[in-house]
Amino acid sequence: MGNILDLYGTVGVTQEGGLASLGVICFIGALTFIPRTPACIVGGLLFGLAAFPVTLVGSTFGALIAFLLSRYLLRDGVAKLIARRPTWKLMLDAVDAEGWRLLGMLRLASPVPGSASNYVFGLTGIGVLPYLAATFFGSAPQVFAFVYLGAAGRSALDPGSVSTARLLFTLAGCALTLIAVHLTARRVKSLLAVKLP
Repeated sequence: MGNILDLYGTVGVTQEGGLASLGVICFIGALTFIPRTPACIVGGLLFGLAAFPVTLVGSTFGALIAFLLSRYLLRDGVAKLIARRPTWKLMLDAVDAEGWRLLGMLRLASPVPGSASNYVFGLTGIGVLPYLAATFFGSAPQVFAFVYLGAAGRSALDPGSVSTARLLFTLAGCALTLIAVHLTARRVKSLLAVKLP
């Protein structure tokens, strides 16, 4: 199949331009309800692990803007949405009580979709810097797992660039990463079940 990035050369797109576009997609996804998972997987498929920092920074920056919009411009509208959804209200109260540690865990496994939670967290009492740090570090394992999955797919599609042994190790690493994220998410959900009655 050849190098996947050869496709970009034929349409005049550079790797840097493609990575910048990926970052913008992740930024917009954090502000809207576009799922981040497909962008991470496609980013890993097209750019390998170089997509990881781009998707993480784009998602985190978008989450920060959504948080600030909710806190300073859209507060009344978001408060009305939360009032109609008891789970969201419980999550908001739990983050107010527990702070950035719970927020970081919620980035791994949340009862509220990621984009919506960006706005919900804007109504908490958490500061901007703790929110930013908890979002960045709490999102990193999932982002890495999905980018890694795409990167493993890239290796599988380009058999000339990788030996069979390396491909098997890559796929095993991908499986172990996904299992670790799944087990961590399950643990977080069980902790949340205790904290959120």
